[in-house]
Amino acid sequence: MSDDVGLGGGPAADEEDETLMAELRAAAGRADPVPDEAVVAARAAFAWRTMDAELASLAYDSLLDDRPLAGVRGVATPRLLTFQAAGLTLEVEAVGEGQERRLLGQLVPPQPGHIEVRHRGGRLTVEADGMGRFAAAGLRPGPVSLRCDPATTGPVYTDWFLA
Repeated sequence: MSDDVGLGGGPAADEEDETLMAELRAAAGRADPVPDEAVVAARAAFAWRTMDAELASLAYDSLLDDRPLAGVRGVATPRLLTFQAAGLTLEVEAVGEGQERRLLGQLVPPQPGHIEVRHRGGRLTVEADGMGRFAAAGLRPGPVSLRCDPATTGPVYTDWFLA
């Protein structure tokens, strides 16, 4: 009986399997490539999951919590989100402005800080003033995540949300 028969198949079968898998990966990449934005978002997600930053949990989302009222409204309304972490709450309003999005935010308790907005078009850093207010404009529609470095607590970041 040959070494190529049965499970495992021996070294020759392993090489053939690897060659076939490489050809299948290449064919799938040509037929249905992964969008560039997905690759960027995936890499950013892994880069931001660090031990020194706390993930703020989503406490409120007007898109989910106000759904029964959506049919009553006649004009597009901003999306309101609240993220909570130990010692810090981030309140965010996402507003559509034509083909772009604008974020208005508030740190609670009010305090200055640096906010990095990660979005489809890259990264944008804005400052929260002494009252904790910040704004970021000119964002492309799509996934957004925030990293906040407030004055009184350690870094906090949000999960990705659509703006």
